Amino acid sequence: MSLRIVALLGLSSLALSAQAQSQFRLYAEAGGTYFNGITTTSPLFGLDAWGNPVSTYGAQTFGVAANAASAFDTGSPIPNVNAGGTWAGDAAQGMTTVTANAFGKTGWGSNHASASISGYTEVTRNYAGEFVVGGTTWPMQVSSQTAATAVGRSVWEELYQIGGGTGTGQFTGTLHIDGSLSGPLGNGLATLDWTLSTFSDVVIASVSASFDASTNSWTKSVLSNGIQTTTSGTGTLSFDENIIASYTFTYGAALYLKSDLSTKVSGNGTADFSNTVQFTGMRLPEDTAVYVFSGTPATTYGISFAGNGSGTICQDLACAVTAVPEPGSYALLLAGLGVLGWVTRRRMH
Repeated sequence: MSLRIVALLGLSSLALSAQAQSQFRLYAEAGGTYFNGITTTSPLFGLDAWGNPVSTYGAQTFGVAANAASAFDTGSPIPNVNAGGTWAGDAAQGMTTVTANAFGKTGWGSNHASASISGYTEVTRNYAGEFVVGGTTWPMQVSSQTAATAVGRSVWEELYQIGGGTGTGQFTGTLHIDGSLSGPLGNGLATLDWTLSTFSDVVIASVSASFDASTNSWTKSVLSNGIQTTTSGTGTLSFDENIIASYTFTYGAALYLKSDLSTKVSGNGTADFSNTVQFTGMRLPEDTAVYVFSGTPATTYGISFAGNGSGTICQDLACAVTAVPEPGSYALLLAGLGVLGWVTRRRMH
């Protein structure tokens, strides 16, 4: 049996192992809710370890909406979801009508998500009273507070098989992020969380940001090209920048990437990243061979090669087999052959 066939069997085992831990897929979700949370505290419900009265919790819901969709191959429509509504609160308690909107859309290599709420007025109330149960009077405290939230989320996952070398190599990914966080002065918090991660949730690039309408101010933290930076300011936070992700991969093993974009608003505000978080470039070492498991064209991820620009975009898994496996990989390769031999013997009997 040729070394190439042995390597292919081992590579398939590695790829199946990688797929068992993850997958290639697209996912999008959107949701919103408007409710009045109610907390009742009384010794009638018992005492905690410190002798304080225990609380019970409830909620009066005025509106809720949720939607989600996913895809696992390039032949399926990309997930595109919306959720929200216009919901009237209890006007007798000073609650206003709220309009919530959330959106999520995911393509191979691109994330789109947004969330917004308008018309919300925070209403907080407190009551002091008592329960009478079986002739016994129990003191009680009741507090309530309204809340309105909207969430839009977009996730893509991809597996890349990388061959053409031994040991480890470096890839550099470029992503462009475009959007904004804003809201009217008052009560509201708009947030963005985006990460690009590998196996075991190793984060190689990220953006985390928030806009606080009560102070008309924002903060932003960015992990790009291995450097974490934090900035702050006032007014609308606008994004139009490139993020760099660098990662050391292992030849002959499947590389997994997950891009997760989440937008959220509590109170009034807008987190608008419906334009895009786009994977614009993936540079691999010279003479690398790469296979994209989902079947997505290499141009979608902007795959290119360093040095003289030579490399191979593979159309099948066999093409991306590492020519000379690392010594540490032989045990897995031989184990795969052992399983094949056992199956063959079983069929002969």
